Amino acid sequence: MKRIFIAYFLLHVSLCAQVLILDDFRANVFSKADKRPVEIKLGLIFEGDSVQAHDYKVIDALNVIVSSYYAEDLVTSRGKELFKSTLIAYTKKAHSLTIDTIYIKELSVKMNPAVKEIVEAIKKEGIFQQNNAPKQQAKQQQQTPENYLAPPLPRKLPLPDENAINF
Repeated sequence: MKRIFIAYFLLHVSLCAQVLILDDFRANVFSKADKRPVEIKLGLIFEGDSVQAHDYKVIDALNVIVSSYYAEDLVTSRGKELFKSTLIAYTKKAHSLTIDTIYIKELSVKMNPAVKEIVEAIKKEGIFQQNNAPKQQAKQQQQTPENYLAPPLPRKLPLPDENAINF
């Protein structure tokens, strides 16, 4: 009789649990290496009592906890488990909300390059040439439509003929 009662109780508890799905949660965290902000994208599933009714509390707790981690810590398996347990403990303590389980559907880290790095990469590729760009545009405008496929003429002067008279 006890076993039937326990099975009924566990079935009733599992049916009362609610599910909250956050598909596209974005936040900025810091990187350990260069102390710059890094954008992360999370997809999470929360199971617990009244998580759908109090989704704003879950999102607030998620914002607080995710900002306390470095990007490098969130991508390791140990860091993910620590993140989940910290989030469950924080929501219970701060918002009196019980979360049974958190599942991570997606966790991606997007490095935001600095402006210097972008300019250096463009210079390295040879795309960015300030001095030659206006000259090339002027040459293209001077070409007539008839010979736009013809290669440009050389700028060297022709050599004088041997029999020519030089003044």
